[in-house]
Amino acid sequence: MTHDIPPDRGDATGATGTPHPVDFTRDRRARLTWVLFLGGPVVWIGHFMFVYLVAEAGCTGDGPGLDLFAPPVPAILTVVATVAAAVACLTLAYANVRRHRRSGESDTDTDDTRSSLALAGALLSGLSALAVVSDGIPGLVFPAC
Repeated sequence: MTHDIPPDRGDATGATGTPHPVDFTRDRRARLTWVLFLGGPVVWIGHFMFVYLVAEAGCTGDGPGLDLFAPPVPAILTVVATVAAAVACLTLAYANVRRHRRSGESDTDTDDTRSSLALAGALLSGLSALAVVSDGIPGLVFPAC
């Protein structure tokens, strides 16, 4: 089986390759679309892991350095992290809504796709904000340990 492109050139993008290198580093709008689309769930996951690890360190940690996480520190950090993450998710949702409204003014297929991803990103970020708040409420209601 012969190939038109030598495999050592590094510009093949699939099994058969393309006749020229494909450079994705210059398409900033595409990267921004994906960052805004996935930003809310990433913030939620980061918040959940941070709150879980702080509560775990404060309640079960027994050693040098972990004394800093003794109660009420887990509750305070949970509240601060919840407020910061909820604000971040709502900011991402607002940015996605603005991007969706701006994309509706153009008639190209690329802008239609970005508009759809922006609307889906707004919904994901809003849902992530609700998930962040629901993760943080037990820190206010129940004791950490």
